Amino acid sequence: MTDLPYSKPSSVAPGDKENESAGGFTRRRVLAGAAAATAAISVGAVDSPASAQTRRQDMVAFVLLSAALTGIAEGKLAPNFHPLPSPTNIDLEQSDPGSDPVGVKQEYFDWVNKRHQATFRRLLQFAKDSRNAADRAQAIIDKVQATPDTKYLARSIVSMWYLGAWYDPDHLRALVEHPSAAPAKFEVISPKAYTQGWALRVAQAHPMGFSEMQFGYWSRPPSARVDFIGN
Repeated sequence: MTDLPYSKPSSVAPGDKENESAGGFTRRRVLAGAAAATAAISVGAVDSPASAQTRRQDMVAFVLLSAALTGIAEGKLAPNFHPLPSPTNIDLEQSDPGSDPVGVKQEYFDWVNKRHQATFRRLLQFAKDSRNAADRAQAIIDKVQATPDTKYLARSIVSMWYLGAWYDPDHLRALVEHPSAAPAKFEVISPKAYTQGWALRVAQAHPMGFSEMQFGYWSRPPSARVDFIGN
């Protein structure tokens, strides 16, 4: 009877066998390379403390700017907004821009910064420079109105907060300077922006198909406007 074929025991240890070369590559080298690449990407993605602090200060300025332009309280635009050490004496490094569980203010900030960065930076600087003025809102508005580029970008920001839509400042300017021109084009920023538009809150209402109000609210008179906008 013929003997069954069998394999001779390998002289290569299991750990070494897994790392045998295949075209110059080994499993160990591939894994090591992947780990190194991941580490490099992770290090690059981590912000330095200075850049993180700058972004924090810019967001505080954006909240102050938006409140001045819209007439809506900072704490409504950015829940848990904390101007420190006091609302009339604001230190940008200490102040907290708020938690904002929906995250719409960050979405708005990024949207404007991507499209009109230079002018947006000027608006933020106006808010920083005016943060401790006796009438902060008026001081910011006076600076905003000084030049057409800042004035019309500010109007775009107001429309963004109230309507959740973007009206390009160049289109708004053309509409004012040439009233017979076609209506300004707009772009809905996102579904999130649609639900967070302030126009209906000022009207003591809510967007169609979305409500944060308690069940049965329609059977009672609406809350006072100050409960919606804080001012």
